[in-house]
Amino acid sequence: MMQKNVRLCSAELFDYKNVAHGKIEMPSAAKRDFSCDRAEILGIYGQNGSGKTTVIEALSLAKFLLSGEALPQDAADDIAKNADAAACALSFFIGDENEGVIAEYFFLMRRADSVEQRVYIAEEKLSYRAVTAGKASAAKLLLHYEADGKGRFLAPKYRYAAIVKNEEDAVELAVAKRLSVRGGTSFLFSADAFEFLKRASREALPDGAILKTIMETLPRYAKEGFFVVDSNHSGTIAIGAVMPLALQFDGDEGTPEHMMLSLTEPSVQPLSVYDFVKKSVHALNHVLSVLIPDMQLYIKEYGGQVTADGRDGMRFEILSVRGENRIPLKNESEGIKKIISVLSILIAMYNNPSVCVAVDEFDAGVYEYLLGELLGILKESGKGQLIFTSHNLRPLEMIDKKDIIFTTTNPDNRYIRLSGVRGNNLRDIYIRSIHIGGQKEELYGYTNPLEIARAFRLAGRDGNGK
Repeated sequence: MMQKNVRLCSAELFDYKNVAHGKIEMPSAAKRDFSCDRAEILGIYGQNGSGKTTVIEALSLAKFLLSGEALPQDAADDIAKNADAAACALSFFIGDENEGVIAEYFFLMRRADSVEQRVYIAEEKLSYRAVTAGKASAAKLLLHYEADGKGRFLAPKYRYAAIVKNEEDAVELAVAKRLSVRGGTSFLFSADAFEFLKRASREALPDGAILKTIMETLPRYAKEGFFVVDSNHSGTIAIGAVMPLALQFDGDEGTPEHMMLSLTEPSVQPLSVYDFVKKSVHALNHVLSVLIPDMQLYIKEYGGQVTADGRDGMRFEILSVRGENRIPLKNESEGIKKIISVLSILIAMYNNPSVCVAVDEFDAGVYEYLLGELLGILKESGKGQLIFTSHNLRPLEMIDKKDIIFTTTNPDNRYIRLSGVRGNNLRDIYIRSIHIGGQKEELYGYTNPLEIARAFRLAGRDGNGK
C-alpha cells in the first residue's frame, strides 16, 4: 500500500469536447494547503452540455494511462470536433504535512490516421515542484516524450543517455514506443518502457530519487486510490440487466476494482474474488442500514461452480433484505442501486486521505435530502477526496462555497468559482446570477420560454403532417 499521502490538486483541459480550455482546482490546493488532514469535496454545477461530464471523462482517461492500460476505443470522441488533439494536465501532491512534491503529468492524445486505431498518446510530460512548509518551488522537467518526434523522442538528453546505453537499448526503447502508439497506452507508464525509465532513477542524476518516487507512486495510486464513476455507470444501472459494483481495491492479486453484477441471474466468480465480495458486502451493510433504514444486503450461495477460465468459483446472488422480505436487487429503485454501486469506494474515501472518488451525476435517482446529508457527512468527518457533478441544487445549501465550481458559456474559460459571495448558501446566489448576471463569466445560455413553447407547437404540427 502507499506510504505517503497522494492527493489530486488540479486538472486542466484543452480541446476536450466543448471545453476549449478549463481548469478545476481542489479547494485545499487553491489555498496552497497540503496538510492532507481533512476531506475535500468539489461539486461541479451547470446547465446541460456545459462541460461537467467532460471533467469526469478526462479523469477517467488519465486513470487508464497512469494504470498502464489502453485508452477506450471511443476516446477519440473526447477530442473537440474542430481539433485533431486534446490535452490534459493533472497535478498530484505526494507527501504529508505540507512537505513533499507536486507531481505534474501532462498528456496529449491525437487522432490516428487508421480507422482501427482511432487515437494515440502523442506527447507526455512529467514535472515536479518541491513543497517545503507549504510553499512550492518552480517546476522542473523530469521526462518529456514525443511520439511524433524524429530521432530522439525522449528528453532531457542526459536522462535519455542514462537509459540508452547501447544500440540494443535504443532498439528496445523504440519498440516500446511503437507498442505504446499502436496500443493507445501511455509511454511513460507502460510496462515496456518502465524498466528503462527505472534506470534513470538509479543513476546519479539530478532528481533521480524524486523521479523514482513519482514513477512508483502514481501508477499504484491510479489502481488503488483513484476511482472514476462515469455516465456509463449510471446508464448501465438504468438498463437494469447488470449493476456495476465499484469495490475498494486493496492491491492484492485477484481483488477486483469493479465487477458487473448480474441482476437477472446468479453470478459466478473465482473463489478469491467471491471472498473479497463477501468482505465488501459485510462492510457495506454497516452504512447501508443507516442510509436506508432497515435495509441490508444478503448473499445467497448456490454452490461451487467452475468459472469459464477453469478456476474454482462460487455461484451466488446478492439480495436486498428488508425485515423478513428478501428482494432481488433488480426490483430496487435506480437510486438505491446507484448508492449500493458506489458505496464501497465512498467508504474508502471516508477513511483514507489517499482515495479520490470522481462521480458523474451523483444525484441520479438519489433523494435530494439524503444526497445533501451524505455530502455533508463526507465533508465534515471524512479524510479523502470526492469530485461530483450534479443537477440537484440541494448540496449548494450544505457545503462550503469554495467546494463548488460552476460551468460557464465561455468555452475558453469553462469553470469558475463564484465571486462576491457572502455566506455559504449558494443556491439563491447561483439562481440570481443566472437571471441577472454579475459574475465574470455568463453561467447560463439564455432560453426564452415563448420560443420553447413555439418550438413544441411547430414540432407537433410537423409530426401530424401539417
